[in-house]
Amino acid sequence: MELKIGGKVEKVNRKELNYADLVENYLSRNQPVVFTGLTDDWRACKDWVSDDGKPNLRFFSAHFGGSRVQVADCATREFTDQKRLEMSVSEFIDRWLTDSSSDEQSLLYLKDWHFSKEYPNYVAYNTPIIFLDDWLNLYLDKYHMHNDPESNQERNEISCSDYRFVYMGAKGTWTPLHADVFRSFSWSANVYGRKKWYFLSPSQHHLGHDRYMKSSVYDIFGDVCKSKYPGFEKFRRSG
Repeated sequence: MELKIGGKVEKVNRKELNYADLVENYLSRNQPVVFTGLTDDWRACKDWVSDDGKPNLRFFSAHFGGSRVQVADCATREFTDQKRLEMSVSEFIDRWLTDSSSDEQSLLYLKDWHFSKEYPNYVAYNTPIIFLDDWLNLYLDKYHMHNDPESNQERNEISCSDYRFVYMGAKGTWTPLHADVFRSFSWSANVYGRKKWYFLSPSQHHLGHDRYMKSSVYDIFGDVCKSKYPGFEKFRRSG
């Protein structure tokens, strides 16, 4: 049965919204919203995008190529997640460029890169004022940063305990159904390209889990085991 997609997400000009409006209209109601006008003055939007409008991948190789990152192979499932690989940013960029000129793409997706903690002097973006009330990261910022002599980079993933991530991937990369860390509110911005999101409403989120609420559907557009996820058919019918 084909998955039905329904509902709309409101789009709001950031300049027409204050923090009180955000809390009342979206946070307290647990409603997603799209904001425009948040990234106009970001350094990332200038450095990370070439003059021709394409992602400036070589910029990452030149300035951050030695960083070790986690990369998901979107074409390979490993238990309840996608298979993870570790490589340098330069290796990831080389694979991306090689795949883009080939008929077969490996669909590698760089995920959960603690970029801001690793490069604090490179201010890629300024957190919009409506998102400054960030208790989770304010707490984690108190953790001491240290150097790991066995790592190729000064700030490794263990010492970078925050939830400010950079994601990079070519067309077709994706993430399985999941909930954000600690079920917290989060925000995401696109520097380049388009990203399609699918949300289960709060009243339907249990339909994407097994009867014990321990595991969730891997691919909502794939073949879903009816015996393990009996409620998912209700979600398909309701859209």
